[in-house]
Amino acid sequence: MRQARDGLAQTIDQAFQAAKAQAEAAHADLSRQFVASFAKEAEQRLKSMSRWVWWRTIASGAALAIVILALGFGLGYWRGNAAGYSRAAGTIQAAGAVEQSVLASQGPAGLAQWHQLMRDNAILDTMKSNCSGKNVAHQDGRTACHLWLWTTPNVASAAHG
Repeated sequence: MRQARDGLAQTIDQAFQAAKAQAEAAHADLSRQFVASFAKEAEQRLKSMSRWVWWRTIASGAALAIVILALGFGLGYWRGNAAGYSRAAGTIQAAGAVEQSVLASQGPAGLAQWHQLMRDNAILDTMKSNCSGKNVAHQDGRTACHLWLWTTPNVASAAHG
């Protein structure tokens, strides 16, 4: 009986050891599955975050480049305008009273036309060569010279082809 009891105890011990080994194997397999599942999920989240960070960096860089270009363009435009206005103001201040009067009455386009007419009408040269005979008048002790003056600017004719 003792032998039967020892045999039974040994069988139970073997069954217990086998069950224990199976439980440990199942536990290890389940742990591996959990770890693999967690690792896969973490990898997917990391990839997603990596893509998000990459796109955010690209978008931020592009936005920053646009802002820098806009600021640079605006600053250049402002500085250019300021320099242009300053130069124009200096030119207008240096202009004679007649030019200022033309500018005040006819604006910049009128002043430009006036300058063109002054270039076209070389008055002093014309007076030296054409101020004689019928072109001269005298009144109240003063002398006047009749001159032909251009009243419209010279427009270059277009080439015909």
